[in-house]
Amino acid sequence: MNLFALSETAIDVAARQAALADPGAGGYVAFEGWVRDHNEGRRVTRLEYEAFDELATREGERIVAEAIARFGLRAATCVHRKGSLAIGDMAVWVGVSAAHRGEAFAACRYIIDEVKHRVPVWKKEHYADGDSGWVNCEHCASAPHSHSDYSRQMALPGVGSAGQARLTAARVLVVGAGGLGCPVLAYLAGAGVGTIGIVDDDRVEAGNLHRQPLFGHADIGQPKAEVAAARLRAQNPEVHAHAHAVRFGAANATALLAGYDVIVDCSDNFSTKFLVNDAAVLARKPAVLASVHQFEGQLQVVRADAQGSCLRCVWPEATRDGLVGNCAESGVLGPVPGLLGNLQAMEVLKLLLDLPGQLRDEVLLFDLL
Repeated sequence: MNLFALSETAIDVAARQAALADPGAGGYVAFEGWVRDHNEGRRVTRLEYEAFDELATREGERIVAEAIARFGLRAATCVHRKGSLAIGDMAVWVGVSAAHRGEAFAACRYIIDEVKHRVPVWKKEHYADGDSGWVNCEHCASAPHSHSDYSRQMALPGVGSAGQARLTAARVLVVGAGGLGCPVLAYLAGAGVGTIGIVDDDRVEAGNLHRQPLFGHADIGQPKAEVAAARLRAQNPEVHAHAHAVRFGAANATALLAGYDVIVDCSDNFSTKFLVNDAAVLARKPAVLASVHQFEGQLQVVRADAQGSCLRCVWPEATRDGLVGNCAESGVLGPVPGLLGNLQAMEVLKLLLDLPGQLRDEVLLFDLL
């Protein structure tokens, strides 16, 4: 049984129910959404549903998997119609089975709310007066279950509701939660990137606070990845922020990248930067790299997924750590990594939204003096 599916034909409820049968389940709950003949005072004659199939299926499966893990379900599934629907047709069906009814009720509500908010499926209403209009897109920012208002960026050409859905479905891994990572994380969360992973095995230090605005004095000594993840959830409760309080290394690089679409290198040492580059090339995933030295910085985007150049095209041999001092050794003003981190966040959003002007085979160099 698929966790989530799109269907161009009528939903086979009996088959879905049978797939949920479990002698260990004491609670079974289902939700059915039907096409009604009115909306906001206007008479509706039919609906059309459109979807980004691959993104919708992937995000729908994530939502159902989240519900299974969060509520300890025995099983769960959801199916959503696409195409033209008549009045009275079933548009969406959710079913869950759990050991107890409380978990089943809560999980069913969670799945339908998350599907309506996160899955890129849009509804076009056709009215009795001959007019028609897309309704989900215009209201998603102000829906009762939505915490964030993306209307300002959705007004931009190249973003809109379709772009916002792409951001919601995106998964970005950020390696390093320091001077570069803090602005990257804050702006990706603010933009509504659905899943953000944070890899950092360090702890918050007092000497870093001037360039790491996600942290405060009360966080000193705490794991940076965990504190940063908590800050992102507080900033935007719709973002799924995952803390990986480990060092990015050869032993875990493949596993860490597996669950993400884009990787952002915000580390402060050459060995990690080259490892991120190599892992991204092997995984055929885009990577956004930046580094800072005193008043200078550089920015590069590796597009291994599109036969682009990589870090080793410029430096075939990895630069030895210690050859150039890091921030602790050479000093740094906060706005320098802040600027480069902002540019990294912008390049990530350009990638996810397929905006023009993406970096490809260039290295941008900045001397802020």
